[in-house]
Amino acid sequence: MAGLGIRQFVDLGSGLPTSPVQEWGRPPLWLPTHEAASGAEGDPVVAYVDSDPVAMRHSRAMLASGSSRVVAVAGDMREPEKILAHDQIRDAGFRRDEPACVILGCVLHFVDAATAHGIVATLAGALAPGSYLVISVGFGAGREGSDFARTYNDQDGPRIYAHSWDQIMAMFDGLDLVPPGVVDVSVWRPERPEVTPTKRSNMIVGGVGRRP
Repeated sequence: MAGLGIRQFVDLGSGLPTSPVQEWGRPPLWLPTHEAASGAEGDPVVAYVDSDPVAMRHSRAMLASGSSRVVAVAGDMREPEKILAHDQIRDAGFRRDEPACVILGCVLHFVDAATAHGIVATLAGALAPGSYLVISVGFGAGREGSDFARTYNDQDGPRIYAHSWDQIMAMFDGLDLVPPGVVDVSVWRPERPEVTPTKRSNMIVGGVGRRP
């Protein structure tokens, strides 16, 4: 997205903005949003948003010596309009009338399908044309998918939902899917627009939608 000229990023359910490595001296497994976005030209606005106060406290400490255009704020993805109107995000330079990228990475399976659809629809309607939504979410099919969700929910933590394929595809209603579309996240690459879909009963799938 940064390579396409997007200079505003909102990362919902972000956790900590870290760059994990498997071994000392090896390159990181991935870059946090603000580091990945800064690889393109300009000084991007990046807002990390999470409902966990501990994560946000540590995130603010990690970002304290960096750019004033990178912030970490407390927020609930079920209140997308409130997040986009947040004073700290606005003060960092976020503008609603300019294209932005909103990242929903592995968070929408923590709400039911109707709520997830509503979150994405609200964001898509609030963002400027030319904006992008990056979504990855757990997919569960049939009994095995239901069993997976049930096993997870038996643990001491937040509930997850096994969304069907149709429910996940509906999250992209009104958006133009960027090739290769909605696929297993391990094979999603913009330079590989044609990917044979993986057929598994449980996996994390992802896609990128552009608001026309």
